Amino acid sequence: MTLDRKTLITVAAALAVGYWLAGREATPAPPDRPVLRWVVKAAKNLLWVALIAEEPPAEPENSYRHHDHVGADGYRLVDHGRGW
Repeated sequence: MTLDRKTLITVAAALAVGYWLAGREATPAPPDRPVLRWVVKAAKNLLWVALIAEEPPAEPENSYRHHDHVGADGYRLVDHGRGW
C-alpha cells in the first residue's frame, strides 16, 4: 500500500477533528450537591479512621505456625480442622 498525499491529508484531518472533539465536554457539569459531597467526604474519613483504629486480629494459640508438636515421622503436626 502506498501512501499518497491525499491519504495523508485525510488521515491528518481525521486525527485533528478527533482531537478537537475529544477536548470538548460531552456532558454538562453535574449540579452542585453539597449534601452528597459531605456524605462522600465523611465516608472517606471514616474509612481512614477504621483502618487506623482497629487492631489486627490476634493469632490463635494453636496456629500451625506456632505448633510445636512433632509426629512419629519427625514432621510437625498441623491441625487441618482449624482451616486458615
